[in-house]
Amino acid sequence: MAYKPALGLIRRKLLYGLSDQQILYGIGIQAVGLAQMNVLVPYHFFIIWMLSLLSMAIHNCTLLVLVTTIRSDTVLRWLRQVLMLTNLVLSCVYGICMLQVVQKNLEASTLPTSCAWEVEGGEATNVGLSFVGTIAVIAGNCVVFTASTWYLHDRRQRGFKWVQLVGWVMMTAIAVGATVRVVLMSQAFGEPTTPLSDRGEKQWTFATMVSLLMLALPLMTVLEIYRGEVHVNSDSFEKMG
Repeated sequence: MAYKPALGLIRRKLLYGLSDQQILYGIGIQAVGLAQMNVLVPYHFFIIWMLSLLSMAIHNCTLLVLVTTIRSDTVLRWLRQVLMLTNLVLSCVYGICMLQVVQKNLEASTLPTSCAWEVEGGEATNVGLSFVGTIAVIAGNCVVFTASTWYLHDRRQRGFKWVQLVGWVMMTAIAVGATVRVVLMSQAFGEPTTPLSDRGEKQWTFATMVSLLMLALPLMTVLEIYRGEVHVNSDSFEKMG
């Protein structure tokens, strides 16, 4: 008799992979962005920050589903905690850099982001609104981290379903907001907020094609997990028989 693995098992394994991928992706792009401050203009620097917020929101959505398993394993729980803390620290550093950029009115400048500490900026017309928005994002990250930490370590699970529902709504709002912000300001989807010397973001390059092909990776993962479960359980049935 052929064994058919449960769809729930496949979904859970895929969520584990997505969760790890998103938290490491967020940490990675922020680390690279900070290391390249002397080269990246504020336009690209801000887009990286928004993409890291998107990855953080996706990771937290998967955490809401996988928390029971992660919470029961001490190593996995504290490893996830360290990764979340690292992501928060990098995000706060990014926010401080953006505050400096806003203060010097260099948001549309083609100077490297590091110049925000070295040059005299101009008079900004909407500095108050930009400051409030940037500080709100930093504060929101800290609140989300605190709530995620509590959720990850609390074993009483009071109001578990309500916490999940509120968390999904908040993370969806953050993900949609970050995506819309990137779409509205990037050259790839419209007119950039910073005057760029070329139209490179609108061109289909080899790197772009490779990135799109990588979107097929989850489909391969589903097939591998399914076939792996079939073989493992088929062997178990044969040994039992």
